[in-house]
Amino acid sequence: VCARQFVPRYCRGPSPPASRMPLLEAEKRVLACLLCFCAVIFGGWLVLSPLGGVADTHQLETMFLELEEELEEAQSDLREARAEASSLREALRRAGVPSPALSANSSSFYGARHSSQPASQPHAQPKAGTAVSTPAALEKIRDPCAGRPGATARGSGPRPIPGGDLEASGVLEAAFAARAVEGELIFLSVGDTRDHRRVAKDPALKDISTDFLLHLLANLRALGRENWLILSTRRLCGRLQAEHCERSCVWSTLWDDHPGLEPWRLKPGDMFLMWAQQWRYVARALELGYRVFRADTDVYFAEDPYPLLRSPLLRPFEMVVQHDFASMLDNNRRPACSAPPRRPADSAVAPGLQTCGTRPRHLALLNIGLLYVRSSPGGGAYAAINETWAAFLSKLSGPPYKPKHLNGRVESQALIDQPFMRKDII
Repeated sequence: VCARQFVPRYCRGPSPPASRMPLLEAEKRVLACLLCFCAVIFGGWLVLSPLGGVADTHQLETMFLELEEELEEAQSDLREARAEASSLREALRRAGVPSPALSANSSSFYGARHSSQPASQPHAQPKAGTAVSTPAALEKIRDPCAGRPGATARGSGPRPIPGGDLEASGVLEAAFAARAVEGELIFLSVGDTRDHRRVAKDPALKDISTDFLLHLLANLRALGRENWLILSTRRLCGRLQAEHCERSCVWSTLWDDHPGLEPWRLKPGDMFLMWAQQWRYVARALELGYRVFRADTDVYFAEDPYPLLRSPLLRPFEMVVQHDFASMLDNNRRPACSAPPRRPADSAVAPGLQTCGTRPRHLALLNIGLLYVRSSPGGGAYAAINETWAAFLSKLSGPPYKPKHLNGRVESQALIDQPFMRKDII
């Protein structure tokens, strides 16, 4: 516990009473969540222990996960507040401005930010020779992220952005313009702790998406590509900014009030909703004339993909998508044509390129974890992107899917985006 930065007050050791820090609002929420969490668990134990396990195990697991999410959110708020305070203290220190005193008898730094009550005592006059927080002194404060990769603009590269809701007026256009380079935009998305598929397999995997993202950003940066835009949640975007100086993220409230969310057991920020949102914004980017590389975060690039995408081989195609292959369930076999490949002269799109022809709908083994599109409105690839998010909305507006093997429970995975796109492409 003592190793965690966000709970130093609970560690043993002498501390002067005058410097004891009052509770932050975020800390109060964390403590309240902890008390509620313990009360519910204890109450559930009292109720269920006489029943001998008659209760629905799935309902208990769901309740536990929801409580755990609320606790994680409160802890995240606390971490963000601590990180913000630490950054400001460091900036004040570098500027030669003393940090405000933290005592129970004066208006503390936290009290000034988190309380609307006036100070109980007036501030004492500074001693002679002591720096004060004048505008001139505050001008010396340096950004604690200055010099960090991705935090400042460099040459003609992408510019940092403060974040924002893509549904707010002008935010989407400004974000695309700031992050794209030569009309090319890498679109990424990452959620917080609501990837139900991974959590169901192992609760320890609930934060792995963020780790994937950070590794991918380091990978792309090493290849000289930093033209990415990250769609996330507001909370996680704040964490990326505060903890990693990553100023390339945005969030969205698109469809957050859709009446189908509750029946389908979705919440704002869930990955299935975010994946549909991203395709809406990819379509919007195409409408604005950008070329978009949409990538999952659990990928690795051994080399820069752009020279290949711009090569004579792939340049004629409006959309390039990776193929599902080398599956352990398929004995690691590489993809092969089910019929003799077409002769080079038969390919009207790219002469010299052998193709397998077309496949019936639903059978195109597209893996949209890697997808590059340069279509314009009216093009076939643009239509496929639009139909993907439209199919999600249509499904979300209908009755939730409850397969028999789940005994009446909702199967949210029926809202995954990949099958929707596969149905739209021959």
